Amino acid sequence: MRNFYSNNRDAMKSSKRKEYSITELAYDDSTALHRAAKKLKNYKYSDDENTDNIRGTVMALVDTYNNSIDSASNSSSSSMKRYAKQLKKLASKYTDELEDIGITINKDGTLKANEELVKKADADTLNSLFGNDNDFTSSLYRVSRQMSSSSYDCLLYTSPSPRDGLLSR
Repeated sequence: MRNFYSNNRDAMKSSKRKEYSITELAYDDSTALHRAAKKLKNYKYSDDENTDNIRGTVMALVDTYNNSIDSASNSSSSSMKRYAKQLKKLASKYTDELEDIGITINKDGTLKANEELVKKADADTLNSLFGNDNDFTSSLYRVSRQMSSSSYDCLLYTSPSPRDGLLSR
């Protein structure tokens, strides 16, 4: 998960998240989610050596998804709230497929992963849900990119002094 939060690794730590504005977290979380979705789209699922890495990325995707839902839902931006709803709707559309690999949807729309079941998922099953040709990952990739862009714009126009390095995309 650290790789997906490369702009701000503190944003992934629950103890440090309170130090940032909701807009900053929304940017960091949606960017991390975008990176995780991109990574899953680009894996070679036929290569058995990648299976453990894929499973680890799936677990990181669940965490970045949950963080994105949390920060977007708590945002004052109507567009961010809309993106959170889109993510929840997308996940609910794939409830059965997610459950097949050990991921369930909580009442609040966040995901819960049973790590033991995720570890048991084979490469073909993971590919059918997260591979490059799958609508779930493509939609997740698109929505997270839109969230990242929207929250970045909010940072530009609402923050008197954006974090060092943030604007150097």
